[in-house]
Amino acid sequence: MKRWMVICIVLPMLLGFQRQQLVNRERMTELFLQLVQIDSGSENEAEIGQFVADLLKRIGAEEVLIDDASEKLGGTGGNVFARFKGTVSAPPVLLSAHLDTVAPTKGIRIVRTETEIKTDGTTILGADNKAGIVLIIEAIQTLQERNLPHPPIEVVFTIREEKGLLGAKVFDKTKLKARYGFIVDGAGKPGDLIVGSPTHFRFEVTFIGKSAHAGVEPEKGINAIVMASEAISAMKWGRLDEDTTANVGVIEGGQAMNIVPDRCRIVGEFRSHNPKRAEGLLAEWKSICEKVAQKFGGKVEFSAEKSFDAISLSPNEPIVKAAMRAVESLGLKPNLKRMGGGTDGNVFTAHGIRCLVLPTGGENYHSTSERLVLADFYAMGEILVRALVELAKGNGSEK
Repeated sequence: MKRWMVICIVLPMLLGFQRQQLVNRERMTELFLQLVQIDSGSENEAEIGQFVADLLKRIGAEEVLIDDASEKLGGTGGNVFARFKGTVSAPPVLLSAHLDTVAPTKGIRIVRTETEIKTDGTTILGADNKAGIVLIIEAIQTLQERNLPHPPIEVVFTIREEKGLLGAKVFDKTKLKARYGFIVDGAGKPGDLIVGSPTHFRFEVTFIGKSAHAGVEPEKGINAIVMASEAISAMKWGRLDEDTTANVGVIEGGQAMNIVPDRCRIVGEFRSHNPKRAEGLLAEWKSICEKVAQKFGGKVEFSAEKSFDAISLSPNEPIVKAAMRAVESLGLKPNLKRMGGGTDGNVFTAHGIRCLVLPTGGENYHSTSERLVLADFYAMGEILVRALVELAKGNGSEK
């Protein structure tokens, strides 16, 4: 066949795929509006967990369960896990979003226009991360209805993500066979692909001095707030370099203006895309605190914990390549980005499942001005479906 004839046949097919609307936008919007009416803040994910578990069963999951995470974490509800068969011989892919919201949405009042969904400003919307839940469920339905090739799918909807990725941390990850995953829980625009997030350390320091009357005999006291202040001033804070941030977020101490305070508590964090840099900052900060306490004749209690490990994906990894091709199929340019926060993907990646974070179409998360931009929401549905099809092309042949 002559080259021009091949072009004439293949090019329209490619353009048709680019222009074809695969997802059901009305169904996506309806499900999102249903989910945001379910309050899932304040550690009460039982209702929304049962809702999505029932829905996963209805759309053909071969296995659905709700685990006992709340018995370990308190509150109600559990992580929801489901499996779906694929059409190709390939390792499963993980799709994950979280069930909880950063704040309650009781009494939510929706304001909807042709271009967006938001609230009247009295509550958050909950698009973080109910939009992610919708995108995953819609992607599965679209793949099934349109008989599109896709790998087996493992779904995990977690609880307590906003409390420190707690649901993902206690989830039994031996259930997962996936090597790669999409965490549908990012901020950004269609085309943004989040391939990096930092290592995060949380610290808590308590300086212990000695109380005394501030006007009568201050020299008999050891001022814990002054110790804390000197330690803080000896350390650099804020954005330290393109990879690294440091912050003091809480300072508590003192009883009254005329008492030399004997205790001062500091809570803060270090984040870096370079794990060694984060570890070094933590060690430096601990040394400073100990030296200051010794200088003043006081004591210091120092504790720290790693909240999550960094993610750094290469553009050559299959999950990234698939997502890039999906973005390009819509005529968009892939934008590989790093984020300063963490997601459940940090937990799953530490378990060996390489996770790429996708935006959901939401903006202004964690605020009462949160909104879902419908065009972006629908575009992310298209991208997720197409990325799963691309993974099927790259990871196996149809059965």
